[in-house]
Parts: sequence; structure tokens; C-alpha cells
Amino acid sequence: MGDIIELFMSLVMLVTLRKETGLDDIALKQAIKIGSIPGLDPSLAALFMTKDEFWHEFHIYMLYFGLIGIMAFIATFLMDAFLTITSTRQTTRIRGLTFKSIIKQEIAWHEKTSPGELASRIISDTMLIEDGMGFKLGSVIQSVVTFIGCFILAYISGWKLSLMMSIIIPIIFIIVMIMSIILKIYTKKSQDGYAELGGIAQEAFSQIRTIVSFGTEQKEIDRYVEKLKPTRRYGIIKGHTLGICLGLVFCIIYSSFAIAFIKGTRFIRDNEMSYGNVLNVFMGIMMGAMTLSGVGATLSAFSEAIGAATIIYDIIERKPLINTNTGYIPDEPTQGHIEFQDVHFNYPSRPDVEILKGISFKCLPGQTVALVGASGSGKSTTVQLLERFYNKKSGRILIDGKDIEEYNIKWIRSQIGLVSQEPTLFDASVTKNISINTPDASKEQVEEAAKLANAHDFIMKLSNGYDTSTGERGLQLSGGQKQRICIARALMKNPKILLLDEATSALDNQSEKIVQSALESAASGRTTLVIAHRLSTVKNADLIIVLEKGSIIESGTHDELMALKQYYYNLVKNQEIKVEEEKIKDEIEMENENENENEYSTTDINKSQESNLNEIDRNQNISSRSQSKSLSQNLNSYDDYTMENPIVGRISSNLTLSLNSLSNGTKNQYIIEERREKSYGFKDMPWKKYININKPYWLPNILGFFGSACNGAIQPAFAFIFSSALNTFTKHGDDLIKGGEFWGLMFILLGVCNFIFFYCNLGGFFIAGEHLSYELRRRMYNSMIRQEVGFFDTNDIGDGSEKSSGPNNNTASTGTLTAKLATEASLVIGLNLNIGTIFQQLVTVIGGFCIAFIYGWKLTLILLILVPFLFIGSYVRMQSIKNRSQENRNVFESSSKVACEAIISIKTVAALNLEDYFENLYYQKLDEPTKRLERRAYISAIGTGFSNAIAFFAYMVGYWIGAVFIEKGYMEFNNMFKVVMAIILTAMAVGQSSSIAPEANKAIEAFIHILEIIERKSRINAEDEHGIKKEEDGLNGDLEFKNIFFSYPSRPNVTVLQMGDKQIKIPTGKMCAFVGGSGCGKSTIIGLLPRWYDVTEGSVKVDDVENKEYNIKWLRQQIGIVNQEPCLFNISIKENIKYGKLDATDEEIYEACKKANIHDFIMSLPEKYDTLVGGLGTSQMSGGQKQRIAIARAMIRNPKILLLDEATSALDAESELIVQKALEEASEGRTTITIAHRLSTIKDAAQICVFKDGRIIEMGNHEDLMKQKGEYYNMVLAGDGDVEKKK
Repeated sequence: MGDIIELFMSLVMLVTLRKETGLDDIALKQAIKIGSIPGLDPSLAALFMTKDEFWHEFHIYMLYFGLIGIMAFIATFLMDAFLTITSTRQTTRIRGLTFKSIIKQEIAWHEKTSPGELASRIISDTMLIEDGMGFKLGSVIQSVVTFIGCFILAYISGWKLSLMMSIIIPIIFIIVMIMSIILKIYTKKSQDGYAELGGIAQEAFSQIRTIVSFGTEQKEIDRYVEKLKPTRRYGIIKGHTLGICLGLVFCIIYSSFAIAFIKGTRFIRDNEMSYGNVLNVFMGIMMGAMTLSGVGATLSAFSEAIGAATIIYDIIERKPLINTNTGYIPDEPTQGHIEFQDVHFNYPSRPDVEILKGISFKCLPGQTVALVGASGSGKSTTVQLLERFYNKKSGRILIDGKDIEEYNIKWIRSQIGLVSQEPTLFDASVTKNISINTPDASKEQVEEAAKLANAHDFIMKLSNGYDTSTGERGLQLSGGQKQRICIARALMKNPKILLLDEATSALDNQSEKIVQSALESAASGRTTLVIAHRLSTVKNADLIIVLEKGSIIESGTHDELMALKQYYYNLVKNQEIKVEEEKIKDEIEMENENENENEYSTTDINKSQESNLNEIDRNQNISSRSQSKSLSQNLNSYDDYTMENPIVGRISSNLTLSLNSLSNGTKNQYIIEERREKSYGFKDMPWKKYININKPYWLPNILGFFGSACNGAIQPAFAFIFSSALNTFTKHGDDLIKGGEFWGLMFILLGVCNFIFFYCNLGGFFIAGEHLSYELRRRMYNSMIRQEVGFFDTNDIGDGSEKSSGPNNNTASTGTLTAKLATEASLVIGLNLNIGTIFQQLVTVIGGFCIAFIYGWKLTLILLILVPFLFIGSYVRMQSIKNRSQENRNVFESSSKVACEAIISIKTVAALNLEDYFENLYYQKLDEPTKRLERRAYISAIGTGFSNAIAFFAYMVGYWIGAVFIEKGYMEFNNMFKVVMAIILTAMAVGQSSSIAPEANKAIEAFIHILEIIERKSRINAEDEHGIKKEEDGLNGDLEFKNIFFSYPSRPNVTVLQMGDKQIKIPTGKMCAFVGGSGCGKSTIIGLLPRWYDVTEGSVKVDDVENKEYNIKWLRQQIGIVNQEPCLFNISIKENIKYGKLDATDEEIYEACKKANIHDFIMSLPEKYDTLVGGLGTSQMSGGQKQRIAIARAMIRNPKILLLDEATSALDAESELIVQKALEEASEGRTTITIAHRLSTIKDAAQICVFKDGRIIEMGNHEDLMKQKGEYYNMVLAGDGDVEKKK
């Protein structure tokens, strides 16, 4: 730059001397050589050159500019394209490695973290890492190289002046270091906070039915907001830090220019330097310091990336305490000899509580050993120790005489088939679920396993048979159907050891009987460990072990233990299994079977079959059944007939959100394509809404815009001051020194102003951005949590027009909802700053052109032709980044779904050795769109390269035309330089916008997606103040269900309930029981009462008023619900129980717990009622303990209406008896609907409704239905033969 200015000074001198002397170039050259021109400064004389010499020299410089422009394009293209691609690939790899590490960690580690937290970490932390490795890394390298190059040139031109100016470098370095340290600390705190928020959101969305039922939406919102507040504070601290530090950096750089002018003029006066060299030093140090200061802003991205990487790499590098890859792998399968020798065990999360207190027993090959005892006695713990989920504290567990810890864990798990109490399926087809750990299985083998588990018939009646998707965590199926698929899955491996932990607890009587016999036949020849609360299912075991508080108190066969007449005997008596009457029962059953065979199988089943098929699925081909089918065969199909099981609304489910119901796995590769949401840009931005949301934060926003406007004006002001100051160097003596001092002070003033403006700009917008992000997250979560339950079953988050989840629709899952919450809101943080930066650049452009037009309108007009070219690069980059961010959003959501599913079901994943399967699936979800992302990176890089290169061509054109104008006398050099500097600084501002605009575009797109969620009106709005509210005790509790016809919003084509003209009336204070096979619509009808869903046709009335007429919140307060699978939150036991009544006193909590028979257990824990319950999939309590907490939660409400969906299925015999009694007492004076598979628990109900295929086929009390000898009668015979004998 200094050389070019010297060249121009030669031209100015030539033109001036020509004008003054009238001589031509040759004569002038001669005159200067002999010194015949009076008053000419010798230093200026040395600069003289003729017109031809000038243009020859000038062309060489212009050629350099052209070459630099081309090289800038190539270098920028390569830098942007390849760094973006490598950062994408590396981030994909980091995500994969993180997930791989998470899924290989031991269960105890998972118990300390929440699945949502881990899944959101994989997304948000790696986004920061990607940001720090991509284009920004290239910018920093480029800046550092520029800085070094500039300083080398400066030192060559004048080392003394360069050294003086270099004093700013260590100061800047210290400031930048301090800034980086502060940013790193607070970034880590923010990321930790957001990860915890991800966990809270994941848990809430997963248990939305519980939240809705207890009306605790506000409590959940408060819990979320409480954890959100600190993140806002950390963000504000980061904003202040950035504003102050970067403001100081620019203040110091501008102030340092004063050194160049004050000292430089003295060096010129003393002939130590020429002004060309002073200019070179000045330009070198200026450009070097400017580029280094640009690094400051990018360093914040590095600090954030380092902070995030620290956490992620900790996860990646963490070695699991239980290594699944080492250990002895025998050549032969195990024989199945199991032995426990004095085993002691404490859960890592509760080290003070000893769960197993020195148990010892043997299980010989082929034997069946049953473990019985109260909930929490250590039964399931023994199973978990056999699966090596935990390491024992002391003692030995032997398999085939060898310590279990010597074996390879994967081999051990491959020898074991596990069916646990809470069945876990994955979001895949039924075939995939059954064969998930035997990928080479043939279709015949899958069907054979399904037949063994009595699942084949109901699977064949699903809409796509074995290719039907089961939904997230098997949500599209009922509890019983899920359980049978899990049993089929366990049998697929043909394991030598079978562990059955309450394997039939979710089944109705008839299914249980059939599955029980299937299990018994499956168990033959295998070593089987059975845990059961229904003692009738274990009486044939070779050995029964009775556990009490972690110790074995009795063991022996059924007959031996009955003879002892101690603990086991009492358990049996409590359950009233009259073993001696079993034979009689079997005989009655056989007689009955023969009597009813023809009548039952032909009339009853075939009639309902025809009508169901006609109504539900006219296209389904079902071959007519032969009339000679026996009763037992028809029982197989009893509970799962024709319906694609409609229990999305199953209260029991732990995770309530259906996922992509792709009808088969082969369509997976198209998910990303299908899910592409509409993309948005600047033109779609709803500015009015944006301004309204920002109104409360007007002060930081005004400061930000003030700072932006002033910062925008700084660039043109600098161009003006700099080009004006250059004239000083042409003066002599005192004028030279005074000029240097004046312009030096001007630069110091400019620096101080820049500090103030920069702080206002960055600090103001950063603070406003944090407030905005906080507000949007709060509103977004508020809106999501208040949506109707159907919203969580379906995909649409737009205008409320839900889409059904057909084969080509990827429906929402908790994973994608939490992903949205994490990614969209974090993208919006920078929106204010980006808009401010664009505003700043507009001011720069306007200021620059004003100066340019004032000092040379002709040259400015010519240069304006280049402006559109400056914008072309920015536009290309913006478009490709817009599409890229949409692609990224889809990658996050589909991969996050896989991560959430695997982490939530970590015990099942471990037991089935599915770590590699999920790892591959996760990589597949990440790799699918990588090629498209890479293609976009190339297009984007062309835009960036073009933006960078065009500035050099603008210099060329500006100088060329400027030289012609000066030569022709149209312009003075001083004015020409002001015009060129103003236009070029403006061009640089526009070039910067090529990196800002895509960021702003991403933020705008995220903002619009957030608004879609915030503005979505809930179909069933719990916040609606309208509707009937009765006085206290004003509700009687008369219920009526009439002519109901219902389909789930997620599957509108599948009819779930079709009661026709049937109606159910339940008078005040009476109990009505719903019975029937799994998937017949029992739980669905319970979900209609508290308005989880509204009926399609028909009515649900409470006290002769439709439930839609009531105030929804008030109505739900009158209802207490206990679900089949207890949905508890990862908060303390006390807080869980207070869900039922937010203002409950401690006394009320203790009373409710005593009623639910859980108080004593809670008091035995070290932290008592403050003990954390644990998250989904890693709960630290047994099923029975959780169930009793859930019952206490319902009891504390003292509700008018009580809904019990299999409320005691997870309890042991003793607890069941106590809790059943407590429930009976609790239901006195209340209208109660109970769903039960154990018919003995409901025989005293005032009314029993028998459901089948969504219809009511029988109604009446126990005696009436027994006399009818129909469906109910057969169910009683199949299950509880003793019901009749109970008095």
C-alpha cells in the first residue's frame, strides 16, 4: 500500500510540475536531474518518473492485484470447502464416538445421568465443536499468517517505528487470554445447564400423560424455568466480557496509530525514514493488528468449542468400570449351572443400603428356580447381577463352576434370555424387534418364536402383519402384546439360561395361562430363574427361594414349603391359591371346553370376526376359520383379535410419543428426504412479532443499535481521517510535527469512541440475545407441555393440522422434541447481534458512499458498478447455508431419536448385546445426509471465495480509474484516495456480511420454527378458564359412556372403540370393572374421561353433563389415576407424591404412603422422603416400590373418581393384599373404574364390562356373568379358578 501511494505521489508530482512549468516529461526529467526547478524538495525529486515509466510500474502493481485476487479466490474456496467438510466429518465422528462410549458405559453410570441430558449433549456440545473447527479455524489461521506477514514487511520498512507500535501486541494478547478464560468457564456452565434442561424436558415429554392427569403442567414449567435462569445469567456475563475485551482491543489498535503519526513525522523530519517507509510500517502494523483483533471475536467460538469438547472427550475417553470386551469365551455353550455363594450387594447410587445380605443358592442345569418375596427384597437384583449390570460387593457368582467375572460379558449375555417386568421394545417392525439380536434369523424362525410366545395370531392381525412398526418403546401395542413380543425375542437366541422377571405380569388371565405354558415348554432343558408375584405360576418349580429384605428365609419345593406353614405358606394363603382344588378346576375346564366348543367357536368368535373385519379393515384378507377349532386355539386369539393394537393411550407407557411408523425398515433411508420441513429466509421474518418479543429488553437493544450505528460510522470516519492524515507527510518542519500530533490525537479519540461503541453494541445485543433465548425457551416449553396428548403422538408442530403417521410420515418423538428445544433456541441467541451487525454494515455503506460522493462523484459512480458483484458471493453463500442448516436440523433430530431410544432402554440394550446394532444405526442416521452437506459446502465456498476476491478487483478498478482521473486533472490525489478508501472499506464491510448473513438466516429460520410451536393452540386446552366448576363436594361422580366411536389422532384410519348403541352407566360411589384381552380398548376408554383425547362420536358424561362442558383443570382435579406402569419423575419421593396435591403437608404425605404400604420402606432409606427416584430406564427402585409411590400419589388427592389401570400388577402377594385393601377402602364412596387381569380382584364390582376388539360384549355383575357362561365365564376358568370359591 505504501509503495502504491508513493507511485501515486509520483503521478501527482508529474501532473503538478507539468501544469506549473509547461514542460513535457523528458524535459522535466532533465530539469530535475540538473536541479533547475527551484524549491523542489530533494526527497520528492527522487520520486519523479515520466508518464510511460509510471504506467509501466502501475501495470505491474495492477497485475499483482489481479494475481492476488485469483489466489484469494482459490485459497478461500479451498479453505472454506475443505474445512467445512472436515469439520462436518469430524463432528459426525465425534458424535458417533460419544454415542458409542455412552452406550458402552456400565448401568451405574447411566443411573447418575438423564437420557435427555446425554442426548442433548451429543447435539449442542458437538455443534459448538463443529463451529470451532470449520471456517472459523481457517479464518484464524489466515489472520495469524496475515499478521505475521504484515509485521515482517513493517519491520523491513522501519524496525524502530515497528518496535514502538508493537507494544500493543502483548497488551492485546493479555486481554484476549483473559477473555478466553472467562468465556471457557461460563460456556461450560451454560452447556451443563442446557444438558440438565434437556433431561428435564425429555422426562416431561415422556410422561406427559401423568403431567396432564395431575394438572401439574405449571409445576413442570416452573421446574424447567428454575434451571433455565442460571443459563441466562451466564450468557449475560459472557456478553459483558466480549463487549469490554473486544472494545479494549480496538481502542488500543486505533490509539496505536497515534504512535505512527507522532513518531513517524519526527523520523521523516530527521531523515531517518522516508514517508513511503513510514506508510509501509503504518499500514503493516494496522493491517496486522486489525486481523489479530478479528481473531478475538472468533476466539470466543474456540473457547466455547474447547469447553464443550472437554465434556464430550471426557465421555469418549471414559473407560467403563465393567468392560464388556474382555474375559474368557468358552468354545461350548454354557451348561447352565448357576451358583450364588454368600453374595452381598449395594447399588452404587445408594451405597449405604445393603440390598443382598449374603445369599447363597444353586441352580442345576435344566432346573427351574423361583424367587419370591415382597417388592424390594432383592429378587430383580439377583437377575441384574447375573446379567453383569453391576458388580457384586463380595461373595461369588459361579456359572459352570467358574466365577462370572472371569467370563466375557457379551458371551454371558448371549447365553441368557431375559424377559423383564417392564417390557421394552424398539421403534422398528415387529420382525425386527423379535430378531433384533439374531439378525440372520429367517422369517420362519421369527414366526416360530412368536407362536411359542402366543404372539403370532395378534401380529398377523396388525395392519402390516410382521412389518408393522411397534412405535417408540412399543407404544403402538398394549402391555400384554409387548410382553409376548419380548418373550419371543428372548426365545429367538435359544438361550441355555432363561431369566423371567415377572414375565407375565402384564397379561390377562387367558393370555397368561397360554404364555405360562409356552414358557414352561420353552424352559424345558434350560436353566430357568423365575421371579413371580403370582405364586400359582411357580408352584411347579424345582426350587422356590423366599427372599425377605435381601436374605433367604426359606427354600424348598412348593410342597415342602407348604408343609413348613411359615412365610411362603402365608403368602400362598394370602393369594388363596387352593392347590388341592387345581385338579377340580382343570376338570371343570375340560368339561366346559367340550360343552362350549362348537357353540363358542362358531357363533361368538366368527360373528364378531365378520363385523369387525367389515368395519375396521375391508381390505384385509382373512381366511375363514374352520368351525372345528378348539376352544384353546380360539383362546390364543382371544385378546388380540383384528385390531392393530390401539393402545397409544396406554396409561402404562413410560414413553408416550410414537415415532416414525415406517411400515418397514427398508424405508429408513428416505427419512431425511421425507421429513424436510419448509425452509425460511429473510423475506419470511415476522418482524412485528420479533419486535414485540424484544420489547421488554428495549434498553440493551437500544444500546446495541446505538453501538451498531456508531460502529458503522467508525469505518468511514477512519477512512476519512486516514486519507486526510496522509497529507501531513508531505509537509515540512513544524507543520509536519504539529500535523502528526493533531492526527495522532484524532486516532486516540477514535479508539476511545470505538471502545464505548463496541461495548454498547456487543454487550447490549448479547444481553438482549440471552434474554430473548431465555424467553423463547420458556415460551416454547410452556407451549409444548400444554399441548394435548395427541400432539405428542403426531408429527405436526405447525398449524395444528395433525398428520397421521402413515408409512411415509416420520412422527414426533421425545428425542426430536428435546432436540428442537436445544437447537432452535440456541440458534436464536445471535439473532439480535446479527441483525445489529447487518444494521452496522448498512451504516458503513451509507457513510462510505456519502464520503465517496462528496469527494469524487464520477469515480464513485464508476465504482458502484462493482457493488452488485460484491453481493453475489454473499447471496450464493447464504442460499447454500440456508439449505445446509435445514439438513443439519434433520440430522440432529433423526440421530437424536436413535440416541434417546437406546439410552432410555439401556438395560435392554445391554442384556441383548445391542450396543453394536445401535452404534451402526446411529452412524447410518449421521452418514445419510453427509454427501448432500458436502456438496453444499462446495457451493458455499464458491460464494465465500468470490466475496474475498472481488475486493482486490475493486482495488484494481479504483486505482486504475483514479490514476486516469488524476492524470487528466479531473481529481486531486487527496480526494481520489478518500473515495477509494471509503469504497474499499465499504466493500470489506459487505464482504463481512457474507459470513454474518447466513448466521442471521439460520437464526431467523429457527425463530420462525419456534414461533410455530409457541403459537400452536392446544386442541384440548387445560388453561382454558371456561367451563363448569362446581362447589366443593358438588360433584357426585355419576359416569356415562355412550355410543362411543374413537380413533387415535396418530392413526385416524384405525378404529379403536366402537361401542355402537351400547352404553356404560356407573352410579355415584360404585365400582365398575373393565376386563378383556390386551389391546381391546380398556385403557383407551379410561383416557377419554380426563380428556387426554376427545371422542370422535358419542359422549362421555359426568353427572349427566358432557365432560367437554366442564372446566378441564377442575375436572382433572376430581380424578385420581394409578397406571399399570408407574410413571415417576427423577425427583425426590416427596416431590413425586406431591404431584397428586401440590400443597400437601408432610402429614398428608405420610398418611397416603401408609395407605399405600410404602411408608416403612421409605423410612428405611438413608435420605428417607428426599431420596431421588431415578430416571427412566435407570430407576433405583423396584416395580412394586414405584407402583406404591404412584398409588400414594393418587390417594393424596382424595378424588371423587378413581381410575385404576392394573394398579396392583407389579406388586408381590403381600403388598398386593394390603394395597388392594387400601384401594378398596380408598374407593369407598368414590366412583371407581378398575382394569384388572386378575379377576379375583374385581369380583365384588357392582358392574363388570367385558371388552373385545373395542366393543362391549358382556355387562353385568360377577354372578350374572358367571350364569351366562360366556366370555367372562371362560376367562375366570382360564385364570382364577379360585374366584368362585372366595367368600
